[in-house]
Amino acid sequence: MPAIAATLAWLAMLSLFAGATVTAEFPSIELETTSSDTLDGVLRAALNAPELDRAAEGGDAKGWQPFVEAERHRLEELIRGQGYLHARVEMPDAADDAGSSDKVTLKPVTGPIFRVGMVEVDGLQDVATDTVRDDVSRQMMEAVGKPARGDLLATLEDEVLWRLRTASYPFVRVTERELLPIPGRALATARIVVEPGASARFGAVAYSGLVGLRQDELGRLQPFKQGDPYNPDVLERFREALLGHPSVKAVRLRLPEAVDADGQLQLRAEIEEDQLRAEDVAGNYRTGLVAAVSAIAALAIRQVSVASLRPGRSRWPLWFEVVPVLLLAAAFYVIAQRMLLLAFPG
Repeated sequence: MPAIAATLAWLAMLSLFAGATVTAEFPSIELETTSSDTLDGVLRAALNAPELDRAAEGGDAKGWQPFVEAERHRLEELIRGQGYLHARVEMPDAADDAGSSDKVTLKPVTGPIFRVGMVEVDGLQDVATDTVRDDVSRQMMEAVGKPARGDLLATLEDEVLWRLRTASYPFVRVTERELLPIPGRALATARIVVEPGASARFGAVAYSGLVGLRQDELGRLQPFKQGDPYNPDVLERFREALLGHPSVKAVRLRLPEAVDADGQLQLRAEIEEDQLRAEDVAGNYRTGLVAAVSAIAALAIRQVSVASLRPGRSRWPLWFEVVPVLLLAAAFYVIAQRMLLLAFPG
């Protein structure tokens, strides 16, 4: 069988308790191919380095064996994580080499690739509602028939955590996860054990970092009321609403470590306000002043133009009467706002 020539870089550092340092000569690693090109690519990428450090002649040649053995076990776990749950990596007996080989060949024996035959989620009994359990079960069943890979198990874990958090369990955690081969079949059971923790409801929100903003002003942005069931989606909408405020630069929402005696989460919103620079205020002030002068000029022109009306007509069209008034009101509003910001920055 052709072999994938790949070498590992080992740090040749062996320190003796007596204080003397002995450097060993490490052989190169040769990895045989498997029946899967994809798996071969994963294994090639997993090897530690392109070159093997060689020690000075006459070193203790047996020093490399524990390192190669550790690499063999690491590759075994890697292959099993790709769905080959019975995989092993064979290596010649070190005694046969007598420590004199320039290379060591590792032979992966993959066996069949396993697929998910069943998904078990333990820890939901007597805690989550039937609706939540049914929701989790439907999502887990989508994994049946897929290769029993480590990344699939991680995805299932994320799905369980997210669905329980949206069901008002913010402190849920996974305590165990594993892929268990089903005897006699190339199928596996994906098992996940969770601790849901306490169910929670939204409590009050305490704000910090406020300078010019008022707490009641930000409170109107809350998409929930005190006592509503906790939901991370709602909390994210709250964060986005705070960031959408023109005076808010940054927001950090902090959850407590546990619910209070009433089963509520007392949240903390840390606000960083966007301080308005004096040059920005001055620029907007000038803009408002120009708008005001323009509106006054429009009113003056309108009054002067009344004298030029055609006989039998005493006023201009309604739109010409209304537009200057609205423009003037908007201009004075902008000026007043900017003057307040100059007087009370932040």
